[in-house]
Amino acid sequence: MIRFDMDGCRYYRFENLPADQVDHAVFTRLGGASVGAYSALNLGGTVGDNPEAVVENHQRLFEVFGRPYESRFDVWQVHGTTLVYSDRPRPRDQKHQPADGIFTDNPELTLIMRFADCVPLVFYDPVKRVVGLVHAGWQGTVQNIGGLAVDYMRQRFGSDPASLFAGIGPSICGSCYQVGEEVRARFLQAFGADALDFFAERDGALYLDLWLANAFCLRKAGVVQVEQSGLCTAEHLDEWYSYRKEKGITGRFAVVIGLKHDEH
Repeated sequence: MIRFDMDGCRYYRFENLPADQVDHAVFTRLGGASVGAYSALNLGGTVGDNPEAVVENHQRLFEVFGRPYESRFDVWQVHGTTLVYSDRPRPRDQKHQPADGIFTDNPELTLIMRFADCVPLVFYDPVKRVVGLVHAGWQGTVQNIGGLAVDYMRQRFGSDPASLFAGIGPSICGSCYQVGEEVRARFLQAFGADALDFFAERDGALYLDLWLANAFCLRKAGVVQVEQSGLCTAEHLDEWYSYRKEKGITGRFAVVIGLKHDEH
């Protein structure tokens, strides 16, 4: 990923996502108005932070990102597999709908999702001009939300999986994400023997590699171009929020994406 610093904020972009076609950024926790455990650019409105600071953080993010705050569309992430399309922003007074994947083909819209260890999946179809964001924790991953997102794009927009770009964003890595035996059982049930590759045992503990699992789901769905961020949220608390490492008292960082207007 490529790092950018602007007005006290730091964000990253995937190298292979064409900057002349798509605006996108994975914002770190740096540069916001929140204090304490939520320091500083917390975008999570239901984590116990000061609501005024969260609104200010959103406005600051959109200012740095260079798109209107009013253009945003977001959902209430619930660790499911519901995928939704929107061609219009979510009004501030409109309740969030529950979903874990959002897509648009309208350049006037900016998609935004929040994370603190779960895997952000970023999608772009350069042929059909569609962007998407997906929230993939272990529960979404075991239900193949990445593969479902590819199928959704194929059915809704006529996307060819082979022409898609997919990015696997900063999240907890396979060396840090300790899980219980019941999680491995669920993955074995879902993916068979292939799931054995997603797990490692160390000092009597079991660890799950969500990067590997999501890359497997994407490639199985026909995506050829998959870029890994390789950035672990739990190992780099100076830049990221980590629900696991910070024992639940923490903020949420944001991933944003929007289509640029087609000049042709």
